[in-house]
Amino acid sequence: METCSVCLEEIKENQILKTLSCGHKYHFNCFKKMVYHNNNFYIKCPMCREVNHNIEKPFINDNKQNILSMCHMGVGNLKCNGYTLKGERCKNKSTLMNYGKCHIHNKNMLKKEDYRLFSDYLYHILCSNYRWKTKIYLIDVGKKIIEKFLNDKSEVHEILQYYYRYLNDEDFHTNGEFYMNGIYEYYNLEKASKNWADYCINKNVII
Repeated sequence: METCSVCLEEIKENQILKTLSCGHKYHFNCFKKMVYHNNNFYIKCPMCREVNHNIEKPFINDNKQNILSMCHMGVGNLKCNGYTLKGERCKNKSTLMNYGKCHIHNKNMLKKEDYRLFSDYLYHILCSNYRWKTKIYLIDVGKKIIEKFLNDKSEVHEILQYYYRYLNDEDFHTNGEFYMNGIYEYYNLEKASKNWADYCINKNVII
């Protein structure tokens, strides 16, 4: 019987697992927590301390599940964090990459046709060595660039081109410095909810 050395519980065949490049297996949710703590996929295996190089997605043909797999387990399960006009907590469930809100309290949701591109982009960001705070804002900005400028045929490098254009526009920057908030203004994007960003940053999660 194999056990996950993170949670010390049994590894069962019907569970979603992650096999690191060293060959050691973990529950995918345990792997995800290590990724959150490490800020990227290149974690050190708890068993042998070898750095993981396996960044394969857990679902071959399900982009929505690949996104959900890297989000907090409450996404899609917990109640929306919005309130009704009567001041009562919304009873709907939160939706994917929607700031912990339902389809009513935030209508600018990630569209189904964008799941593939966003999934690729999310996994790209989780390979980087940026700080978690930067990752959270990059995830949000990337989502909004996809929604506003791209389509279901686009690729990750096209998202990155929008960053490069912004970074190289010296007329827009002060002394050439990069401010994450500036890119929202540059492309006229709605800024991320501070409550959402602070929660993701302080808890080291993605919702």
